[in-house]
Amino acid sequence: ITGRASKCASVHVGQIQPGGLRGNHRHHTCNETFIIWGADTKFRLESPNVKDKGYAEVTIRYDEVALATSPSGTAHAIINVDRVRSTFLLGCQDILMKNNASTTDYNVWKDL
Repeated sequence: ITGRASKCASVHVGQIQPGGLRGNHRHHTCNETFIIWGADTKFRLESPNVKDKGYAEVTIRYDEVALATSPSGTAHAIINVDRVRSTFLLGCQDILMKNNASTTDYNVWKDL
């Protein structure tokens, strides 16, 4: 899978409540891989090849499990669009990250 984490130097597990968001940032120094399940969820990935929007977006249904990647330098966001269920995720980065590091751009998309 292109852009995947080459190893799991940093692993995180999360839950996103209905209507919640995780991500909306861009890491410049690591690749990231996600497993996403549990609720109707949108995964947004920055893509200059998508005219007008600049990103691709897929919806993962509550009864599906998705494997998604975000290559270094690519913005990503995980949005729970379910009214009832929580989204769960397992994320893996191929380097240890510092959350306040200057190597991450935050609040990439203003519509989220």
